[in-house]
Amino acid sequence: MKKQLALYSLFTLLSSTINAESLVLNCQNNALLFPKQILSDKIKDLDVQADYSEVVKGGNYLLKGNVSLNSSAYFLGADEISIDKSSKTSTAIGHVKFQDNELMLTGDKAVVKKQGEVTHTTLNQVKFHYSNSRINGRAQVITNDGTKQVFSSGSYGLCPLGNSDWQMKADKITLNSSTNKGVAEDVTIEFLGVPIFYSPHHEWLLEGRSSGFLAPAFGGYNESDTDKGSNYQVKIPYYFNIAPDCDFLLTLNQLSSRGSVLEGKYRQIITNNNNLDDGRFEIEAHYLNKDKITNNRRWLLNSKLDLSLNAKTDLSVVINRVSDSDYFKEIAHSNASNSELQSHVDLSYKDQKKNLTMSLFAESEQLINNGSASYTRAPELSINKGYKGLGGRHVNLTLVSTKFTHKNSNTATNKTGVRTYAQAKFSRSIRTNNYSLTPSLNLSTTDYAMDDIANQKRNIVNFNLDSKLFLERKISLFGTNLTQTLTPRLAYNYTPKKDQSALPNFDSDDKNNSYQGLFSGQKFTGIDRIASANDLTFGLESDFIDEETGDTYLSLKIAQVYRFDDMGMNNSGALVSQRKYSDIAMSANLTIHDFAFNNSLQYDPKTNKINKRNSSVSYILSPRKFLTLAHHDDSGKKSAELYGAYRLTQKIHLFAGINRSISDSITNKETTGIAYESCCWALRLAHFKDRVSDGDYDYVTKIELILKGLATTSPSLYKRLEKDVPNYLANLDDF
Repeated sequence: MKKQLALYSLFTLLSSTINAESLVLNCQNNALLFPKQILSDKIKDLDVQADYSEVVKGGNYLLKGNVSLNSSAYFLGADEISIDKSSKTSTAIGHVKFQDNELMLTGDKAVVKKQGEVTHTTLNQVKFHYSNSRINGRAQVITNDGTKQVFSSGSYGLCPLGNSDWQMKADKITLNSSTNKGVAEDVTIEFLGVPIFYSPHHEWLLEGRSSGFLAPAFGGYNESDTDKGSNYQVKIPYYFNIAPDCDFLLTLNQLSSRGSVLEGKYRQIITNNNNLDDGRFEIEAHYLNKDKITNNRRWLLNSKLDLSLNAKTDLSVVINRVSDSDYFKEIAHSNASNSELQSHVDLSYKDQKKNLTMSLFAESEQLINNGSASYTRAPELSINKGYKGLGGRHVNLTLVSTKFTHKNSNTATNKTGVRTYAQAKFSRSIRTNNYSLTPSLNLSTTDYAMDDIANQKRNIVNFNLDSKLFLERKISLFGTNLTQTLTPRLAYNYTPKKDQSALPNFDSDDKNNSYQGLFSGQKFTGIDRIASANDLTFGLESDFIDEETGDTYLSLKIAQVYRFDDMGMNNSGALVSQRKYSDIAMSANLTIHDFAFNNSLQYDPKTNKINKRNSSVSYILSPRKFLTLAHHDDSGKKSAELYGAYRLTQKIHLFAGINRSISDSITNKETTGIAYESCCWALRLAHFKDRVSDGDYDYVTKIELILKGLATTSPSLYKRLEKDVPNYLANLDDF
């Protein structure tokens, strides 16, 4: 029997609550309230099935026994359904089942009444479930008028059906789509049957972000200087959704040994308008009125502005300041190993069509954690213009003028002044399938206008010729078809000898003699030291590439410099005697299934010793099961790193990372922890040990609790873990 009946969607449920970042743990669970029904493909018709049907008084219908109404929009089943045509009311009784494209529910009774264009629905003793988002819950009564839904004595959660490790309960929940607002009365969040949060009245937005409390954070720490005992930390955050383009997070951070720190962070998105393209502004401030130990005011101020003034011009402003150098060690318990805070202003212009870039940059620093001062640029103006000609010809013009300052400029070793550097580079790239040839000529002049000493000037001309041959062949190893590439490389570099010991050194340092470093023709970074050269650099590269996947299994490189002159330049700029050849730079990177081996070294053929070596081996099955061991040797200064994670069970895993100096037996950084993951919630305990100075460490322990669909109590913890334990997928909701 087929009839045209009007029955519309029953209600829309809240998809997130308590104003937290939505987190969904990836668990496989296909449990449903009842077997999923296939909706009808007939748009206008309604399929009706029943063991018994009759037409009663007034032309009404009574359906009994395994009744089902199936349309293209919904399925409704019950033991009995009566349809009153005059009042446009349908009443379903006994084992009521309802399903549409998103929602499934069961109940004892459902009453559906059509009034004009509005359908009013009332359901009793209801269980509801969204199969896609896995939202499920219960309610004694649900009423819906198409715009407003009211849940009486309701519960809500994202655990699989039959599991209620955590759930939100409320005496009454009202959802109003016309006002885009939800209101809950007497809200309680239960975790493992224990109430952990209560609010007598709570409001939120049905779509978009809303204001309210986030989950509190808990942790422990040790005072590194004054009190070696354990202390606790509690953070209670409240989120303000001010507007779609701005918000504010206010946090009370209670430190047992120091006092109450008030923290605030404001974020603003700058949208397109007539004057600006787009951008983002953030400002964060922390304030402790009186430290219980030092009796001083302690504060932090961070701000960041990224602004596109137009399609070609960008502005970046970063300001980072704290009240004192020990703030991160004693109050924030983060960045304890950093030596300075950088602030800068950067105004840049880039025109790709004209190949023109310009920048005005200024920076300052604040020393923290016993850091030492360095040169800062205050300010720096740079202009770069490129010209492209026929046949791969290029001309690049560069002008950089920098004013260097130093906190200790009164000492004889830290000279200050303005350095102006200009360069013209002429190059041509000739490339075929078999070889490449790139000659280049550089003309540069550097002028030093110093504050307390005589001005200096330097003019340098250097020439470079880089050439490569491209060879390859097909091979087969262990049943795998590979392409082996072989690239012999030869480069000639010439820079005349010039004593530069009278020039200041603002930003130059020894360059690592890596494979690419040897081909650059320069021994130093920066501009203040341009070493003499009359060298030939010999190199060889070879890659073994899987023809099917394109993956590189093995990559080999080796290079050495032969010098025609026996005089070179040291870090002080003075001309000194030098060997006729450099160290040999070699690297080998091998990947076999789950194993990766990486090794680079610098070998001294005169002493038959390895001066520098960086080696690592990794075994990675998953972000929850891996091990990486790395060893570094820099002219006798040895260090080692060990990172790993291991699953004890499907739900429990360990993670750890350590960085230790072997030469002086000092641990620089140590991270250990354990995590539990389930489909409903996750818990992680992480302990951090960071070296601040000789014999002084910062100890922090953090506890993170995630309730699926609500929040994490420590949203920034995973960022620190991914930094301290490489290869570890620290975001628990992503696994």
